Amino acid sequence: MSVVNALQLLAAALILAGHVRAATESVSVIPHDAHPGYSIKKFDSDHALNYKLMETGFSQFFTMLQDGSIMTISDLSPLVNRPIDLMVLAEDANHTTTTHMLELYVLDRRNMLSFKTDSLEITGKIEENAPRRTKVSGVPMLQAAAGLNMLPITYSIIGGNTNQAFELQHSESQEVMPNITVKQNNAGVYVVTSQPLDREDVDRYVLTIQATDSSGINKAVTNVVIVVEDVNDNSPVFSQKVYRFVVGDDSLDGDNVTVSWKRFSLIGKVEATDADGDKVAYRLVTPSNFLVIVPQTGDLLLTEEPIEEVDLELVVEAHDLRDPSRISPRPAQVLFHFKPIPSKGDLDLALQQLESAELHRMKRRVTRAVRPTKRIEFTESDGETEGRNVFQLEKETDRETFKIRDENAWVTVEPNGAVRVKKKWDYEELGPEKTIDFWVTITNAEKGGIRYTDNQRVIIHVRDVNDEPPYFINRPLPMQAVVQLNAPPNTPVFTLQARDPDTDHNIHYFIVRDRTGGRFEVDERSGVVRTRGTDLFQLDMEYVLYVKAEDQNGRVDERRFQSTPEERLSIVGGKRAPQFYMPSYEAEIPENQKKDSDIISVKAKSFADREIRYTLKAQGQGAGTFNIGPTSGIVKLAKELDFEDLRQPHVYSLVVTATEDSGGFSTSVELTIRVTDVNDNAPKFELPDYQAHNVDEDIPPGTSILKVKAMDSDSGANAEIEYMVSDDHFSVDPNGIISNNKQLDADNNNAYYEFVVTAKDKGEPAKTGTATVRVYTKNKNDEEPKFSQQVYTPNVDENAGSNTLVTTVVASDKDGDNVRFGFVGGGVSSGQFVIEEITGVIRLHGKSISLDRDKYELNVTAMDDGACCVNGDATIHTSTAVVVVFITDVNDNKPIFKDCGTYYPKVEEGAPNGSPVIKVHATDEDKGVNGQVKYSIVQQPNQKGTKFTVDEETGEVSTNKVFDREGDDGKFVSVTVKATDQGEPSLEGVCSFTVEITDVNDNPPLFDRQKYVENVKQDASIGTNILRVSASDEDADNNGAIVYTLNAGSNAGDLEYFEIQPESGWIVLKKPLDRETYKLEATAQDKGYPPLSRSVEVQIDVVDRANNPPVWDHVVYGPIYIRENLPVGAKVVSVKASSGIENNPTVFYRLMPGSTAQTNKYHTFYLQQRPDNGFTWADIKVNHPLDYETIKEYNLTIRVENNGAQQLASEATVYIMLEDVNDEIPLFTEREQETVLEGEPIGTKVTQVNAIDKDGTFPNNQVYYYVVDSPRNEGKDYFEINQESGEVFTKIVFDREKQGAYALEVEARDGAPSARPNSDNQPNS
Repeated sequence: MSVVNALQLLAAALILAGHVRAATESVSVIPHDAHPGYSIKKFDSDHALNYKLMETGFSQFFTMLQDGSIMTISDLSPLVNRPIDLMVLAEDANHTTTTHMLELYVLDRRNMLSFKTDSLEITGKIEENAPRRTKVSGVPMLQAAAGLNMLPITYSIIGGNTNQAFELQHSESQEVMPNITVKQNNAGVYVVTSQPLDREDVDRYVLTIQATDSSGINKAVTNVVIVVEDVNDNSPVFSQKVYRFVVGDDSLDGDNVTVSWKRFSLIGKVEATDADGDKVAYRLVTPSNFLVIVPQTGDLLLTEEPIEEVDLELVVEAHDLRDPSRISPRPAQVLFHFKPIPSKGDLDLALQQLESAELHRMKRRVTRAVRPTKRIEFTESDGETEGRNVFQLEKETDRETFKIRDENAWVTVEPNGAVRVKKKWDYEELGPEKTIDFWVTITNAEKGGIRYTDNQRVIIHVRDVNDEPPYFINRPLPMQAVVQLNAPPNTPVFTLQARDPDTDHNIHYFIVRDRTGGRFEVDERSGVVRTRGTDLFQLDMEYVLYVKAEDQNGRVDERRFQSTPEERLSIVGGKRAPQFYMPSYEAEIPENQKKDSDIISVKAKSFADREIRYTLKAQGQGAGTFNIGPTSGIVKLAKELDFEDLRQPHVYSLVVTATEDSGGFSTSVELTIRVTDVNDNAPKFELPDYQAHNVDEDIPPGTSILKVKAMDSDSGANAEIEYMVSDDHFSVDPNGIISNNKQLDADNNNAYYEFVVTAKDKGEPAKTGTATVRVYTKNKNDEEPKFSQQVYTPNVDENAGSNTLVTTVVASDKDGDNVRFGFVGGGVSSGQFVIEEITGVIRLHGKSISLDRDKYELNVTAMDDGACCVNGDATIHTSTAVVVVFITDVNDNKPIFKDCGTYYPKVEEGAPNGSPVIKVHATDEDKGVNGQVKYSIVQQPNQKGTKFTVDEETGEVSTNKVFDREGDDGKFVSVTVKATDQGEPSLEGVCSFTVEITDVNDNPPLFDRQKYVENVKQDASIGTNILRVSASDEDADNNGAIVYTLNAGSNAGDLEYFEIQPESGWIVLKKPLDRETYKLEATAQDKGYPPLSRSVEVQIDVVDRANNPPVWDHVVYGPIYIRENLPVGAKVVSVKASSGIENNPTVFYRLMPGSTAQTNKYHTFYLQQRPDNGFTWADIKVNHPLDYETIKEYNLTIRVENNGAQQLASEATVYIMLEDVNDEIPLFTEREQETVLEGEPIGTKVTQVNAIDKDGTFPNNQVYYYVVDSPRNEGKDYFEINQESGEVFTKIVFDREKQGAYALEVEARDGAPSARPNSDNQPNS
């Protein structure tokens, strides 16, 4: 049957049999090779006093201790793949019993699930804010397996998953769930995030991942430690929104008040914190002459002492020191008040009091305020005179000054608040609101007062004044009309129309002069001109009236009103020719006016109400250029224009004629059309490119080099040209002469300059033309070599050898000369350094090298040879640079605990967690980070938890638990501290030492029995030793030294018969016995401070002198030496006593439990009676596995009783001494990772390994070290190890370029043949 099938059948059997009940514990899986003493479960002793393992057929494999622990006592191999039911009966103090069922399953260890990882704990990392389903970096695919195929396997997170932050992802299907079932052999799960994480909430998770087979019985767990890495996702936040700092005025409240000060005094501090833990820097957003801020601390320092009282409002910003940096979302506001101490004699007392009262009265303001809007009304005439002071703005203090904020067309504001007329107010030009609206800024600069700035809006409402005369709007002009010859009286012939801009106008019309003989009149209000009289009007006769309009609300003086000028009204009898609306017409068009576009409309009025026809005629040039619409009067362009065409005039003189239909009258008018130039021609250079040759590079600036010229066919501003060049080495004047602006350099630009010259006209928009200019220069040796850097900072390892490359200096000469290198002072060597003359390569010299300084400064030179040009060698140029060679520390020294051998610390048992133990110190001779040491505790082999912690920076070792000297901790606890430097790769050193747990009197003496009962013959003589009471104390020295005393029981007289020896505990008879029973109380008290004690009842029964107690063959047995690996059930010794009664040999033996482990408190041994040749023997046998390293000796008490009428008893003592056997395996304290430098000689020490063997005696605990001789051991031929010390040495000289790392497998063996099963008499390893 397969393991999987067996587990499935077990699960089914448990369900069908109804084994799963309230009192059933969960199923436990045990490996088949669990050693005897393997702990399975411990029941809680607080809830039950006594436990008993009931017989279910497995008693030869399991046992139960009094403390509620169940453990194995023999080999479990026969139980593989079998379900096991154990029944435990628990009885509490009230004799109430409870039954517990334990369901166990023994599985071949090779078939038990286990994770494929090197350790029980995996460490990974992930950035905070990473999106959901991000894999945890550093955590490999998790896969559990067993010797047999256990698929499917279900993976789940069973612990440490705070806020359900993580889930599992199937490696094949990519499915993400809290629980993943894997059915493929090579598949597993990855740990992924279920949500974005926040490091500031949780920065570390320890997940427990469980793998379970389909039965749910076979399980494996592993721990995954996930470190959440910080991301800069938090900005600094100020602790306060507003800070108030006061200097000099202690009457004001503030966050900091400074009464006395000097320059650079600290007057306050702002503070911001970053939730990411980043360092914060500060800056003033609003700079000040009085204060500076220290960026690193936020301290505000007074840099200048003001001469008067000052109030400032500053803004401070904070940002973190990360890349990229984050800035505080809300800056802090700093309100700063400074009040200097007044000098003696400046003011008399009265004036000081007056100013103090004024300051107290003032409204103290720092921020800008807006005062209520000022509204005021004036008439248009109030603003008639420019410069007139219209009104005055009000001040709050005498020292306030005013300024208009934005320029206004109508008013100005003087500093004293006077509002003056800037331009004469015109009601008709004001906007629709008819207001003058502006803002003023008010500043107070009063000495001793508060400096502030306010704003105020001023609105002037302007009322209209009747100051505008009326005007006629009749068109066309002059006014013309016709009258019918037979027109009756009151016939309208014309209507006068006038307008007045004023709002309150009152227009009246009048005939000023009448040249018609009274034939016409005008309606004063409507302006209608009508006929008068009945006489006929004469044909073609002109009747002339002179008329005007008056505004009778606009009086000029007492006799006159505002009026229009006189206008002539011509009225003709019968008919008259049409009248054009304008006496002449003019138009201006650009030369690019489009053909057929409208130019101007020419209209005429027909007095006969007839249709008018228009014709157009040119006077001089330009016939056919324009035409006119015969009915519309619109003049259009008939053909394209070109201002630059000499054949086309720039001004066209035309005559437009209007003729009435049906042979009516006609009239003509002049039309002038001017054509304007359009910038439609770009400037054009005479040549496309210009060249100047053999220009010396050293000509002085301003030297003329060549001349360019451009032409523009346009006219006027469109033809005016200005020149520009594209290279700032040159300039060009308005005449096109190009000169050099700067010193020329033939070494740049391939010995010539090429640039563009631009000609730009002044048209709108401007047009440009370009040409290319080349200036060829002649080279001279005027350049020195230039190093690529002024300072070179190479690094060289401190152990660098001969000829090691340091750096290469580079220099070039713009003249094109060759460059040679050397050191300042001449030569190509300087100390241990040499330079190659041609290449500039700097190396260490070929001799022995000793780099014993932090840095070396080398001054190097570069010299040209003048090969660039004729006579160039006449002037040789040299330049210098500095090479600072920094010597890099090589991490070739590991940390060493020089005083490790002197560490013998002590710590009191019971000392609280975190108590100091010792401060260790390791030194590393390297420098920088290579010499920086951090400390950590090395987990001891088989040690549960870490018993000590160490401060990684200081080396302070502290306790990590409360120690119990008499418990599992023992008297001495070993601890190993590791020191790791910060190099790359890091080197480690370890120090192992023992911490002595000093005794505290925390254990009382414990008697080896709960009650003593002894029989004594009635005729016992005085001085007889009756009985010995014995107590033991687990404490040490005086804390464990015991003194015995004897007290009376219920009858005080009983004490008269007995006394006790204080040191030995023997109770001795003082007086002849005369009663049947005596009851006493023996007390054992230790010598600790304060002393602890326990008492026990002692009962002495007096028997007839004819009765005899049983007689032991030996009152004391032993010491009996047995090996610690004596199996459970093995016999230790056989003891025998005779009954002391003739013909009645029956005796009963009992092994008395004591109060300590050494006196069989935990039933380590048991007793079996057996008959032999008429005697009854007692065999003492092993009940639980023994361990020399835990308890080395036992003191057993055996009581025997006879079967007489009056049963008497005797006791014997058995001393058992354990002998150590080699049953412990040496365990290495840590896995080593070390570094060895290439080139080191054979025999160089690499590291020292250390293993611990917990056996108690030599040679069982002696450890020897070997290099494993195996083909898989990669480093076996390259390293050797000292068998006794564990020091590892090199066997060859290493070359890192051939191989950079080696894995070396070493073995630790103890010094004696192993006592473990199947060891073939070989040492443990």
